[in-house]
Amino acid sequence: MQFHLSKRALLSSMIAVLMPLSAHAENPDLESRIQQLEKMIQNMQQQRAEQDKQVEILTKELAGIENQVSQSKITKTEEKGSSKGSPVYGSFKDGLVFDDGTGNWKLQLNGRIQTDYRSFQPNDWKNDTFSIRRARFGGTFSFLKDFAVRIEGEYANDNTGAKGTTALTYGYLDFTRWSAAKIRVGQFKPFFGLERPQSTNFTDFTELSLATNNGAMFTSTYDRGVMVFGDPLSWLNYNAYIVNGSGQNNDAVKDSKDIGGRVNANLANFIENKNVVLHVGASASEGSIGFSTAAGNSLTQVTEGSGVQFFNVANVNSTTTGTTVTPSRFSSDRDRWGLETALAYGPVKFQAEYIDTSFEGKRGPGPAITRFDNDIKAWYADINWLVTGESYAESYKSGLFGRLKPKNNFDSKDGWGAFELGLRYSKFDASDFKALLPAPNATSSFTSEADAWTAGGKWLLNPNARLMLNYIHTKFDTDIRVNGKLDDAEDAVVLRAQYDF
Repeated sequence: MQFHLSKRALLSSMIAVLMPLSAHAENPDLESRIQQLEKMIQNMQQQRAEQDKQVEILTKELAGIENQVSQSKITKTEEKGSSKGSPVYGSFKDGLVFDDGTGNWKLQLNGRIQTDYRSFQPNDWKNDTFSIRRARFGGTFSFLKDFAVRIEGEYANDNTGAKGTTALTYGYLDFTRWSAAKIRVGQFKPFFGLERPQSTNFTDFTELSLATNNGAMFTSTYDRGVMVFGDPLSWLNYNAYIVNGSGQNNDAVKDSKDIGGRVNANLANFIENKNVVLHVGASASEGSIGFSTAAGNSLTQVTEGSGVQFFNVANVNSTTTGTTVTPSRFSSDRDRWGLETALAYGPVKFQAEYIDTSFEGKRGPGPAITRFDNDIKAWYADINWLVTGESYAESYKSGLFGRLKPKNNFDSKDGWGAFELGLRYSKFDASDFKALLPAPNATSSFTSEADAWTAGGKWLLNPNARLMLNYIHTKFDTDIRVNGKLDDAEDAVVLRAQYDF
């Protein structure tokens, strides 16, 4: 606090207070008294200045202590999150990605959930159901720049409940030093055709066509072995593999292996138009029916909507003694070849495949062993249109179509995501096996030919979330009997909600 009154003014005030007292004094020396009071005031001012000085010193000291405490807190916070090595960076790009910024290592976590509602006609054939089509979680760990390990588990293998609820899908090691010749070892998806290698996150419809879904021609999506693949040229992609041929999570049940490969080209690269895809390709494989269980020694096929089984030829890879079924020493051969094409211009895409599979071997049961040499032919063609104008070429890379990104994500402002419409026709022809179908009975009978029309709508809310609605009409060459009900067609409606990262 500072004194703002002048000394004279202050003295005058004090004299006014002391005047009553001076009235009773005898002949006071006023001048002497004033001098004494001035000295007293000077002493008080000096004391006050000294106090102000002490307060200033204490204030500075307190500020210094507070600054030290604050700096100590900051230092402790920094030390708590510090590392002697490189810092770790996190981001979200097609998965949760963590890396050290140098390329020495990277961890990418991925997952997906596909929940379906399926409705079928006739009602007696298949129950309407809510289903977890796929629920997966896994990750890819890249290290030392040239290596990568991928592990993924699936928690909804089979809608029928016949299988266990957990299984390994991917489990492999990649060596990626050369982009033209990458090496993959472990359990993976052998690349055959255009539909099958594509991630199920990005399929045009809820399920693959009659030509490529698991069944008589392809008994498993995954297998174990080694594969070389890459892009030797900007317009050329290939892969070649050797696998057990025994299917997912199975070691070999025979000495021979499946050998196969695929080569494809995007001719649009020659015209340097990034809005166009002119994809052509071919695939082939040679091996045998390498089933690991007696139940797997049958060739079967279900409808596109994961509905009824309409084709079944048993004991194509076994001999029997009495009621015991065992894998044959002489596995039945299975050779495949296929052609593929995809033509895309902006928001419109046409895609088609043809696949021929030849089976040759011995067939039981009991002493009635017979030889067979039969083919299955299948094909599909579809057309898709991105109503909101996105380009299919932007999702095409290394011979496959991947993630589509809407121009405007669905949000609270004016974004509605992307909309897609599609139509597909597919044909399955196993008429060569017609004589080998089981005899009809009161509860079941099968057919050797079917075709299907699938109409679909897709709403991509953002690159990771989508809703799909498919209507599938399957027509059988002859009536089939399921659960005692005879009919020549199946209708299915599939609604899917999906999120992946």
